Amino acid sequence: MAESELKNSRRRIQFAQFTSVVSVTLVMTVLGALGLLFLVGQRLSTLAKQQFTLQLVLSEHILPQDIQPLIEGLKTQPFVREARYISPEAAAQEYLEFYKDDVREVLEINPFPHMVELGLKAEFVHADSLPGLEEALLKTWPNQIAGLESDPLSWEQVRKNLELAGWILGAVLLVLTLIMLFLVNNTIRLSIYSRRHLIRTMQLVGATSSFIRKPFLMAGWWQGLISTVLGLAVTWLGALYLLQHAPELNHPQFFRGLGVLSTLIAGLSFASTWLSTWLAVRKFLKLSANRIHL
Repeated sequence: MAESELKNSRRRIQFAQFTSVVSVTLVMTVLGALGLLFLVGQRLSTLAKQQFTLQLVLSEHILPQDIQPLIEGLKTQPFVREARYISPEAAAQEYLEFYKDDVREVLEINPFPHMVELGLKAEFVHADSLPGLEEALLKTWPNQIAGLESDPLSWEQVRKNLELAGWILGAVLLVLTLIMLFLVNNTIRLSIYSRRHLIRTMQLVGATSSFIRKPFLMAGWWQGLISTVLGLAVTWLGALYLLQHAPELNHPQFFRGLGVLSTLIAGLSFASTWLSTWLAVRKFLKLSANRIHL
């Protein structure tokens, strides 16, 4: 009879531990999925900003042999991602393909000047940076660049929309993270609650609080380790899937964010399981004999 009760008690403990591991793993997996969504949003935000270009109108007197050195010099600027020369003929052809109208036939001349299209780095795409960029370009190449064409209002509107979307996504991620951690805490408390009589029995035979607490904390550490490995495995599998179907994510920015996300998942998994275990054991250690049976 006593042996049967012991086996049942062990099964209940093992089941409670298994339930805790599964619950924490699911929480870490959901957090990993939300983190991946946030990283994808950041990368798409960067790509959207990189779609904005700056058109440099070159001087009418620029010589053909001076164009390539100008482009090479522009590429060395810290705010330039790429530079592309557009000849008057190429500009007219692009106009024809877009508007289905050959402006050269109407005007009997080619009205398009020599131009260079600059692709800017994402961190420089905002209206406040435009005057400084224009000043720097005109100061460096006063005889080659006649002016700039851009739409600062569109830049600023897109930047504000992307920032607002980032803040909303970040706030949702934070709220869901707190909810998930609350669920982890409740799951572990229920697991410790199922073993409250064991804690009381150990107290009755004279075990100290630190002695009682040690095996529970070790179990919490192992639960955190297993949950971390499983949660990170699912997160990285999800990241690999995204990289296969969205090659534009294959960028150092995404991998840096993935490293930070992995560190956060590991830290939250260990910290939440260990702290929740410590608090739950501490609570039951202080309960009186009458209340522990409630």
